[in-house]
Amino acid sequence: MHRPGRSAPAWDRGLTLTEMLMVIVVVAILVATTAPRIVPILTRAGAGQAASLVATDLEQAVSLASRQRRPVRVACDCANGTYTITDRGNGTVLFHRVVVGGSGGFGLNSMAFSTPQVDIFPSGQTSAPLTVSLTASDVTRQVSMSTGGFVRVIR
Repeated sequence: MHRPGRSAPAWDRGLTLTEMLMVIVVVAILVATTAPRIVPILTRAGAGQAASLVATDLEQAVSLASRQRRPVRVACDCANGTYTITDRGNGTVLFHRVVVGGSGGFGLNSMAFSTPQVDIFPSGQTSAPLTVSLTASDVTRQVSMSTGGFVRVIR
């Protein structure tokens, strides 16, 4: 503490405007130099996360068909960046996912299915092989599902 009438010690006065501006300039320079390197890393990470999520959902669709002992259908509404897993017999929606846009937060520009819909049977077999392409800027990740129900992420 300092006594009244005397000037406060240097450590007690705080920062001057000039010192604050210097700190802001240094932080701005650091951000400007690191941002171009970080953005591609975040883009690749977002595409990879989205591909893992789609692969998990396709594996879950195979599991659902087996547990319910009824075929399920995976259908893409690629224009809206969504896909739906439904009960093939009565059309009940079992699962719906928004991948492009929305609250997904993956930074994806587009999603494409090699076939608009695939039926998955209780045995684990599918009506056709499926490849899902996910694109974020210049990064593309693919998820494939074989006719045997085997799902993998292609890097």
